[in-house]
Amino acid sequence: MTRTANYVVAYEATERGREAIELGIALARLTDSELRICLVLPQSTGVPAKVPTSAADYEGIIAQQAQLWLDEAIQKVPADVTATTHVLWAESTSEGLIEAAQAFDSDRIVVGAARSGLLQRFSIGSVANALLHASPVPVALAPRGYRAPERISRITCAIGTRSGWQALLDSMVSISEGLDVELRFVTLVEVGAGESRPVTSDEHLLTVLDYFSEREKTEGILSTEVAEGPTVEAAVEALGWRDDEIAFVGSSRLASPSRIFLGTTANRMLHSLPVPLIVVPNDAA
Repeated sequence: MTRTANYVVAYEATERGREAIELGIALARLTDSELRICLVLPQSTGVPAKVPTSAADYEGIIAQQAQLWLDEAIQKVPADVTATTHVLWAESTSEGLIEAAQAFDSDRIVVGAARSGLLQRFSIGSVANALLHASPVPVALAPRGYRAPERISRITCAIGTRSGWQALLDSMVSISEGLDVELRFVTLVEVGAGESRPVTSDEHLLTVLDYFSEREKTEGILSTEVAEGPTVEAAVEALGWRDDEIAFVGSSRLASPSRIFLGTTANRMLHSLPVPLIVVPNDAA
């Protein structure tokens, strides 16, 4: 049986849910994948006192409303993207999404930004935060106000110099195979006033480019860039970003095997990043 690549999309009937769907659409178009739009309901231990019904009836009413929201959500998916909807029950939303990703053999979990983000920037809510410390598959984060472009034409990969960067490169090899997209590898460097950036940053990017070039099968242009600034946030802002771009970053070395753990640098990147970010487990392929 042929495996169908697919992404779990974390949906709720809010702008955050719509932004997750928009990013799901963009990624599905990029990789010819399907979407599993999931709305997770909390497993209840009782019925609110003001609700004159049994537990079974109450859960049935909630599930019916959730399906109505999903029916509206799937109307937002264009005809060129295949999507299915699913009502799930779990102790927590993040737990339900992880279980769905495992059940569907999904490649990624897609979530939207919390509402406190400004100027199309990220603000990580409780669900995204839980996923970024536990998910066994990459997590794709949509910035506030995100809308899917006609096509993604550039992928930027932020590469650190510490051990483990090869796992992120392997993930890039996988997603970019056969795609006609530009690939940009960047290193972020904090440089104080009057200081010059370390030569090792440029040397490391050459090592990265050699590693990737030996394995990649993409059709696009490869480039490298060292972004510097007094802070990580300033270095991110110094880079040019496009509306039809996504960014990749790896997990911290503190991550458990096959699990995500958002590191300090990646977390700081989010404060200034205007494009979707995909966080990859430390040994994902």
